[in-house]
Amino acid sequence: MKRYACTVLLCAAAAGALAGPRPLDEGELAQVAGRDGVSFAVRLELNTPGADGGSGDSRLWLGQQVDGRTTYTVVRNLSGVVQMVGLNISAHTAPDGSAYVAIGLPGSTRFTDAGFESLSVQADPRAPVTSSLGRFILNGEMTMQGQLRLWGH
Repeated sequence: MKRYACTVLLCAAAAGALAGPRPLDEGELAQVAGRDGVSFAVRLELNTPGADGGSGDSRLWLGQQVDGRTTYTVVRNLSGVVQMVGLNISAHTAPDGSAYVAIGLPGSTRFTDAGFESLSVQADPRAPVTSSLGRFILNGEMTMQGQLRLWGH
């Protein structure tokens, strides 16, 4: 008898689970709690060298016009790997009753050859770089704590 009762309960639970999602009215939706939010682990690879070992010539530029003259800030060969663990997004209610979204800063971030080959300002963004303002390469790890809080208005 006990085995039969357990089987019936398991079948009823499975049937409820298989019923699928259903729309919630405003009252039911207000009772939903998001718990811990959503966490992400990110691995971002930018222009990492291919099998042939070459990185090519990639450019990111921003044009600005001053006194009728257009110049471009050119970042050449932006590349590297950035890995972040512990990036979290969650909804909260402040003590005053206002709702906000909290973006938890990643607990651990690792940079591997992240940076750019040259930074220049020039009239033609596709022209060869003749005068670089410098380069930047970052290798290492960083830990953070805290939240960025966003309120809607």
